[in-house]
Amino acid sequence: MILKDKLPAKYHCLTPFREFFQTGVPILMYHKVGRRPLRARLKGLYVSPSRFVRQMEELHAAGFATGALGEVAAGTAAPGRTVVLTFDDGFRNVLENTLPVLAAHGFQATQFLVADFLGKNNEWDLRNGETPEPLMDAAQVREWLAAGHQIGSHSRRHPCLIRLSVRDAREEIAGSKKKLEDLFGVSIAHFCYPYGDWNERVRDVVLEAGYQTASTTRFGINTPATPPLALHRIFVRHPTRSLKALRARLFSKG
Repeated sequence: MILKDKLPAKYHCLTPFREFFQTGVPILMYHKVGRRPLRARLKGLYVSPSRFVRQMEELHAAGFATGALGEVAAGTAAPGRTVVLTFDDGFRNVLENTLPVLAAHGFQATQFLVADFLGKNNEWDLRNGETPEPLMDAAQVREWLAAGHQIGSHSRRHPCLIRLSVRDAREEIAGSKKKLEDLFGVSIAHFCYPYGDWNERVRDVVLEAGYQTASTTRFGINTPATPPLALHRIFVRHPTRSLKALRARLFSKG
């Protein structure tokens, strides 16, 4: 039996997670795939393009195929053989650095878009001193869709939903769904809670808006018992470059 508290808190390679992934369907959570700026505060949100390539090669070599969020909710995704790839916020570097890699392995992914900021920057991060990064504009989102990938909603403006009134939360949740559907002509069936913050009141607004699934930042694997409006995900980042990790690598080489 695999105990979650014995696993790394973040995903950077398959090896420590291989047995755990046999117990259900993992959803990997990415944000930015690109070179990390020197002044970036939230360093863990960046995965280098070369690291992403290695991760996709490793999953493919291990026999994993990608599934859709709707399949997880319906219980039709094959446990032990399926992984779901998600990207939060809709950063342009994801489009630029992942499309060829995903195509090479026959993988599909979902981008959760912040509807009011298409073609702009990650303005919700800038007030905290984060480095600006461009988000995909409408034409780039259409390129993503044309490549066979999906989109979902990450709200209109990326607020902390639990701090909003029901009326304002409804505008963020239902309003973003309508805006994306009107703009791109596709059904928006999947929601992602900004910052991973949600409660029963927010979940009920998501249900009322007609979403099939909602993704959290709660660590874990998904089984038929996982509520579809509280799907678990596993955060992806570079391996930690701590002194402890450096010593382990050095001594492992003899």
